[in-house]
Amino acid sequence: MNQFQNCIGTFAVAMVLVACGEGNRNNNQPLQDSTASVSQSLLPNDHLLIPGKSAGRFLIGDADSTIFAELGKPDFGDAAMGKAVSIWYPNGKRNQPLSIFTSRDMGNDETARIKQIRVTSPDFQTVQSIGVGSSLREISDIYPLQIVETYDLDGQTYTVYNANEGAAFEVDTAYRCVAIIIHETGATIPTYLPLHPTSTPDPG
Repeated sequence: MNQFQNCIGTFAVAMVLVACGEGNRNNNQPLQDSTASVSQSLLPNDHLLIPGKSAGRFLIGDADSTIFAELGKPDFGDAAMGKAVSIWYPNGKRNQPLSIFTSRDMGNDETARIKQIRVTSPDFQTVQSIGVGSSLREISDIYPLQIVETYDLDGQTYTVYNANEGAAFEVDTAYRCVAIIIHETGATIPTYLPLHPTSTPDPG
């Protein structure tokens, strides 16, 4: 009888352990699925902005040949002393130019490399949904900002706010973002050959 009771007790303990194991597996499963989902959302795509790294398919530090292979000849360009700005009007949208600043490390690396990418299309957004059209308050809630310059275009004044994470935000007088510049982390936005136009370029 004692032997039978011992067997029953052992069986009961085993069932409890199995149940606990199943419970742990069930509790862990949603966490694994959630992690996979977040990782998937962070993967680069055609319109994802990653400060300090990329704008869509274009990566900071890549050779300029990757741009021309993707976009073809720019609609407007300016160059001086190993530095160049190229502007494209995707799908003929002159109010949504894509501008890219490249630079050569003359004497060390003759390849022109992407240093800054300026986007004006609201299709481009960060993982926090910050993009053209976002308010200054929404941006400053996520990034510590510092005013680096102002410029005038067509009678309007715009202010450029920089974040050390590797992004700058051009804001109009209504405190709405009109353009985002992705640049190297911690880099200072140069005022030479600026990506924002001082006049509306003629694409020819």
